Amino acid sequence: MKITKIIFILFFMSGLSILAVAQETQTLDSLKRGSIHPGFIITLKGDTIRGYLLNINLWANQKTTFYYKDSSDFKGRIKYKANDIKAYQIGNRYYESMKYSFTNSTRKQNFILKKLNGPINLYVWYYNPDQPNYMSADLTLEDLTKAVLFNEKNLYSNLYGDKADGEFTELTKFKFLLKFAKNMSAYVADDAELAEKILNKKEGYLGLDRDIISIIKEYNNWKTGNDQ
Repeated sequence: MKITKIIFILFFMSGLSILAVAQETQTLDSLKRGSIHPGFIITLKGDTIRGYLLNINLWANQKTTFYYKDSSDFKGRIKYKANDIKAYQIGNRYYESMKYSFTNSTRKQNFILKKLNGPINLYVWYYNPDQPNYMSADLTLEDLTKAVLFNEKNLYSNLYGDKADGEFTELTKFKFLLKFAKNMSAYVADDAELAEKILNKKEGYLGLDRDIISIIKEYNNWKTGNDQ
């Protein structure tokens, strides 16, 4: 049963009226839920098509996107899933289509938010461990409502690093975090100074999400400078 389709049919046929009566939360990059922003899609052939896209929410953006040639043309919007295009950008959020078994995903291919671009690309996957199974035949209207009205602050996230010559690595995986100083220092070992900070467990170089993001930023700056 294609319950996911039902979710979005109910959501968008209402003309976003559900979000109009809900309290909109504002994410760190200031994109409100249910808002339309300039952006583009990258087709499977690699062509870039500019226009406007709908920011649904951090969770739903990973499943589908809606493209508008004209931001006021709701009837002419086009729906894209992760197997339809290579990537899309809405505002300053850039999503890439990727085949990977992400947490709580019932699909083989999803969009994932690209947080940092560089020698190590950093990606963020959002999920809610308490969400119902949206492929279940026993879904209630309350479950469907929760799917689009949840508070984004309640979402969990996984961080992934992707090196040009390495594998896609979950940097927040339990086994990785269990020996974070050892694993992370090895991951950025060619930057000896950075690796030493991590091994010595200096403040700001621990296994917290914000520390991991800062570590990748520091590594990318070092790597870019040394490769010039």
